[in-house]
Amino acid sequence: MDATGLRLVVENLGPIEHADINLRPLTVLIGKNNTGKTYLAQALYAAHKAANSNFGSSELLTKEDINSLQKDLLQSSHKRLFDLPSYLEIKANIWINSALDQSGKILKRNLRNYFGVSEMKKITRWDQPYEVAVELHLDRRASKRTRLFSSKTLEPSDHFEAPKESFQLDNRYIQPDIVFWERTDKEDLEIFQRELAYNISHNIWFKFLNTIDLSGNSHYLPAGRSGLLNAWTDVVKLRFELDRERFGLSRFPESSLGGVAFDFISSLAGIIGPRHRPRFARNRKKGTPEDTGPLALLTELMGGKIRAGSAEELVPTLEYQQDGHKIAVHHASSMVADLAPLAMWIEHLVAPSDLLIIDEPESHLHPEAIRLVARVLVGLVNRGVRVVCATHSSVLLHELSNCILRSRLPDEDTTGNDHIALEKIAVYRFQRQEPTSPVNVNRVDIDPNWGIPEDEYVKVAGELSDETAELINQIT
Repeated sequence: MDATGLRLVVENLGPIEHADINLRPLTVLIGKNNTGKTYLAQALYAAHKAANSNFGSSELLTKEDINSLQKDLLQSSHKRLFDLPSYLEIKANIWINSALDQSGKILKRNLRNYFGVSEMKKITRWDQPYEVAVELHLDRRASKRTRLFSSKTLEPSDHFEAPKESFQLDNRYIQPDIVFWERTDKEDLEIFQRELAYNISHNIWFKFLNTIDLSGNSHYLPAGRSGLLNAWTDVVKLRFELDRERFGLSRFPESSLGGVAFDFISSLAGIIGPRHRPRFARNRKKGTPEDTGPLALLTELMGGKIRAGSAEELVPTLEYQQDGHKIAVHHASSMVADLAPLAMWIEHLVAPSDLLIIDEPESHLHPEAIRLVARVLVGLVNRGVRVVCATHSSVLLHELSNCILRSRLPDEDTTGNDHIALEKIAVYRFQRQEPTSPVNVNRVDIDPNWGIPEDEYVKVAGELSDETAELINQIT
């Protein structure tokens, strides 16, 4: 594979003048308040969602294409995956480029939706005439960086050559169509040709996304999760009212809840309603290795489990269960309320290859608990989940540094929660030169013999200690 990594490039978004983020399995965003960390996280979420929108070409496959494909398919019938014939690779590249262009259009729409604005200029840097740009790039070993898609209206870019690994078809989805081909009536032939092209192009597109590490679902856990849980009952009641309006029973104003908060509430509704198949915590027996996984660590931290409430309740919610007792999560401690969504997402929604974005995972937590949450994030990464987190916690950074150091110990377990290889993590600092200047984002150099620099926090601690010493001198 010639792809070496995804990069998110952002310009003139909110307070950010420029950011170029090399996405690693664990990407950590640090910096002072109001420097654009959440802006960038939401932009990444919008881009990932755009790429994973369903795609299929409506272009027809010719009779010659289908006959040749049938022949190649029969020769490869013993394989689940087989290489796309060379005569279709040109069309496949056209399909992929068309999908990338479409992803750019979807990205622009997603940005408006997730930021809750009607036009892009409302999220542009203040008093600036420049256009917001959110782009995904793919780094390659043998060539310059290649832009995948952009929210900006751009001149046509150079033709993107997809990695060879993208050109594989899955027999399970294509074989039935090919078998049906010989029995197709002439009047249905064009419909069949179009449907087959759609199925093949759809298959190739998601194989392409997998090849460049852009597949999987995306999940966003916003800051203020406990507050959103407290609002859950009101949101559900509003939904009831909107349903009544839909059936002509009453009128009710539309909800102002939108953006990532709406996605968060919608996902929560799916968990509390129809049950999802647990991803990391299904059918486990006590004592198995998975008992030490991220979910078990969270359960240990909370001292209990999080479960969906009774379906018989008018407004079902999450419950905190401990030693046979249970209470609604919004009646539990703020620590439980903030960690409950993470626990439910891990158990029911998040899977390997997914992207999990979490804003301020340390919120409302004691330093000892923050250390464990850092290890939960590391455990997810070591199980194939890509994690992006924005944090203000020196404790979380210090624990991540310890995890980096542990990875250098001999015979380290490669699936644990307490280590992460240096090449799997990237840290970016958001900072201004002056209080009113735009924000630039720079990668932080991680010392393999120490870990993540904590200079900002050390500076604050030093100033605080100096002030304390001065006050003591004045008193004495």
